[in-house]
Amino acid sequence: MKRLTMDELSQRTNGEVSKPNISKYEAGKMMPSSRAHIALAQALGMDFDYFFRPVTLQITRRADYRKKAKLSKHDEDAINEEVKDKAERYLEIEDTLGVSMSFSYDLSDIEVSSHSDVKRVVARIRKDWNLGLGPLSNIIDLLEAHGVRVIEIEAPDAFDGMCIFVGENKPVIVLNKHYTVERKRFTGLHEFGHSVMRMSDSLSEKERESLCNYFAGEMLLSSEVLHQVFGTHINKVFLNEIGRLQTQFGISIDAIFHRLKDEHILSDSLHTKFYIKQNMNAKLKTWAKTSTYLGEETSYRFSRMVYRALAENLISEEKAKEILGTNEISYIDNKQI
Repeated sequence: MKRLTMDELSQRTNGEVSKPNISKYEAGKMMPSSRAHIALAQALGMDFDYFFRPVTLQITRRADYRKKAKLSKHDEDAINEEVKDKAERYLEIEDTLGVSMSFSYDLSDIEVSSHSDVKRVVARIRKDWNLGLGPLSNIIDLLEAHGVRVIEIEAPDAFDGMCIFVGENKPVIVLNKHYTVERKRFTGLHEFGHSVMRMSDSLSEKERESLCNYFAGEMLLSSEVLHQVFGTHINKVFLNEIGRLQTQFGISIDAIFHRLKDEHILSDSLHTKFYIKQNMNAKLKTWAKTSTYLGEETSYRFSRMVYRALAENLISEEKAKEILGTNEISYIDNKQI
């Protein structure tokens, strides 16, 4: 998780723990002494109790792993370990409070192989979840309200997101916490599309990715709204109008242009012309990449559960710090009033 080599870890312990000993610890050939354990905990910035947590998490399947080719194997391994660690903490605090979420939403009667199939899926979700056609204020809250856990991790820009299933069909969507709000919203829905849509076996991986992108776009900004705003076809693009849609619906400028092309409102040639012009105009490129959505996308359910468990004396303050990965917790109790 810390992306360290054995040599680098040994150096961080100021020579207290040697590289050969670290190798033996990893191979299970030797246990560290208390002194070495403390040195390792300090070098890694982890609570001492972290090393004694039982490993109980079992990932039953992975629906998707969105990454760019430049993501190194070293980074990929670190991401996988961080995901397991955070998902394990999430489920641990759920068990402590007895509030484990279940996900039972079933759309298996719709086999997805085209845009029209995706539209049927989105229409069903919007109807079942009473979403209407307007903007969705907070995607993370929406997903967690319907049994999907969402966690954010520190990751390189080359990592987009992933969806894993833990135990009996417990979906966990993983987002890169450094991304813009619009990108988090789109990625979260893309991953949800992977978990909820029954794709045709005939589809290639590239086609599945494309349909999940379409799913995310249709969820954020429906084709009905696009046609209400732009009609059936446009020959000119007014950027202030595109900008207002971004601010209102929380979808990036690039994604809006893709939506217009997919719905045949914007021609392929005009779509291409926009990107050529964007690459030639630094001001236009900056504008297209700027986040203007006024809402936020951060998962608070996990931290709220930890503070609730602490308030109800189900866990100690030290345990809360270890689960949250922090060194300080501020609060007011009756003794301070």
